[in-house]
Amino acid sequence: MITLDSFSALGEPQRALIDDIRAGRAPHAALITGIAGTGKRTLARLLACALLCTAEGKRPCMQCKGCRRAQAMTHPDLLLPSTKEKDRSIKVEDLREIIRALSYHASEGTRRVVLIENAQRMTPQSQNALLKSLEEPDGETTFLLTSSGETGLLPTVRSRCRVVRVQPWSDQQIISALRERGIAQARAQELSKLCGGSLGTALDMDGDENYFALREACGRTFFSLRSMQDVPVASAHLKDKKDSADEILSMVELKVREYLLHAMRAADAPEPMAESRCHEMWLQASPRSLEHIMSALIDARKYRASNVSWQAIAEKLLYIISEDINS
Repeated sequence: MITLDSFSALGEPQRALIDDIRAGRAPHAALITGIAGTGKRTLARLLACALLCTAEGKRPCMQCKGCRRAQAMTHPDLLLPSTKEKDRSIKVEDLREIIRALSYHASEGTRRVVLIENAQRMTPQSQNALLKSLEEPDGETTFLLTSSGETGLLPTVRSRCRVVRVQPWSDQQIISALRERGIAQARAQELSKLCGGSLGTALDMDGDENYFALREACGRTFFSLRSMQDVPVASAHLKDKKDSADEILSMVELKVREYLLHAMRAADAPEPMAESRCHEMWLQASPRSLEHIMSALIDARKYRASNVSWQAIAEKLLYIISEDINS
């Protein structure tokens, strides 16, 4: 199970914020940012539990009434914008109850938490409405904001928050988290290499069997061309993949980039793609050949935008790869 200790292990900024909150030194406002899937929302909710926990000792205990209600988002002192799932922005009207509640004392205990997830969705009017509370802290309220980036927030809001950037998870941390969820070791290792440090992305990929089927299709075709004679068979395998063409091109591009970085001595040798039969040939390819394939992938995307048939695009790309890899 992901805990605050899991986030403490990611880096000093998170550790310092967690330690301060556990020690009763919570900042008036914290802005938690980072790439998608690094657990910004999970961290913010765990911190809300820690702030509203009523147990003695290390917080949050996740067992007391305060933790359970905070976890369920039903605690009377956990204030949330009243947005609907389909809403694309957080308007002043959505913050009305929060703004009203801030003029009163906490319903229970002495602490209130304002949790605003995806704070970049707040309109400028919404952000300005919160500024007075951010400028004049009452000592009873902690604001926890999450955001996929800082550019959507007004400088006046950012400057009044302690900004904590959640670092990407290491391969081993992701593998451990996935293994705790019952995912097999081999699968967890593969996911850790594909997710870019995003645990959320790894979990999404694990739940999408089509994703792995497409990766196997890529390995069986683009990365198994031992000669020009293999192209027609590979092309036939890709014929019914039109609806997944863009995703396939992205997968191929990512793997070619790994081989290119290796060829330029800028990275270790990548792992072979599942079902690939030409891994050694790719490892021996010259930077010039790999750059030519990258250029061909860019052209393939342009052809897609021009409504050229997927079969023609795939076959042309297969011939170029076969020529460059086997040269």
